[in-house]
Amino acid sequence: MSYRVDGPSTHEAGNVLDERNLVLLAQRGDQLAFEKLYERYNDRISRYLIRMVGDDGVGCELSQETFLKAWEALLTLRDPDRFANWLYRIATNRAYNYQNHARLLRTVPWEEYMEHSASLSIAGPERLIEETELMKLVLARVSPTYRPCFILYVIEKLPQRQIADVLGIKLTSVAKYVSRGKEEFRQIYYRMTDEVREDERRDRR
Repeated sequence: MSYRVDGPSTHEAGNVLDERNLVLLAQRGDQLAFEKLYERYNDRISRYLIRMVGDDGVGCELSQETFLKAWEALLTLRDPDRFANWLYRIATNRAYNYQNHARLLRTVPWEEYMEHSASLSIAGPERLIEETELMKLVLARVSPTYRPCFILYVIEKLPQRQIADVLGIKLTSVAKYVSRGKEEFRQIYYRMTDEVREDERRDRR
């Protein structure tokens, strides 16, 4: 079982300085500079939000909201070098706001998730595509307390110190939440795949 579905893009050498200049220009009202920042981070932020809420459409909408909020609040960013952390923080807040409004984790019953995942086979040539869908379903069931740390550390590969800064929590809490998120992920993953296998066995009878 692999947690990682697809990895985030990496900055080339010299991009940090370039990014600082883009942020400074954007803060002066340069929309083209902000569009370049958008192009650099849009895929990464969209993936993160899709994994946070478990829905492609909602994740993409929240990504657009994130960049709109970032553009509107750009002058409040005091340190241009912290743009990426600041953007992830906005995205995380968008996801939390959505979940609190929709009560997603409390209103969508386990049976409904299983209804969507029952058709998934966990063997065969389509496994990679199916596992991607299954990962989304599993991630959506991980506790919202642990999910951001789990996604940012295990999937997005951010260092724990950066995650602590993004989420505004203690460094020791990041390690704890990552560990607990991993354990929840494993338990949910195996529970779902076991139930899929059982459904397949019943269908063959």
